[in-house]
Amino acid sequence: MKSHSRFLATSLIVCLSIGIFAIAGFLQAAESDKKIQEGKKSIMEGSKQIMDGNKMVMDIMAKKGIKDAALTAAEKMMADGYSMVTKGESMMTGSTMAEGKEMVKHGGAKMMLEAQLATSDAVEKHGMTAECSSVLETCAIGEKKVAFGREFWGD
Repeated sequence: MKSHSRFLATSLIVCLSIGIFAIAGFLQAAESDKKIQEGKKSIMEGSKQIMDGNKMVMDIMAKKGIKDAALTAAEKMMADGYSMVTKGESMMTGSTMAEGKEMVKHGGAKMMLEAQLATSDAVEKHGMTAECSSVLETCAIGEKKVAFGREFWGD
């Protein structure tokens, strides 16, 4: 009888331990998923702001009759980066989560930030900073959101 009680007590302890570890693992996975979603949201919002701001800069420059190879290249890089961000976002489910995250963080978002820097340089080069200041401010806010999202993911 004594051994039966001891066996029951040991079994209960083992089951409770397994349950505690399972719950802890589930909570950790949920927290990780929350960070991924918040980082993704920040990057997507920032990317959209940068893309919209970049289009406005291009319109302002075109109205002034300014054509520049660096500006055209930056516009293409911006479009490619945004395309990569949106494609990566759509891949961020299930088994393609890591690949999609990599595409968003290190591919598209990085490309967009580089393109925005090139756009800002071209605006400055042509002396259009005053005309484009409010739009560049919008882009800067978008850049901060993208950078925050990338940092939020860590690694």
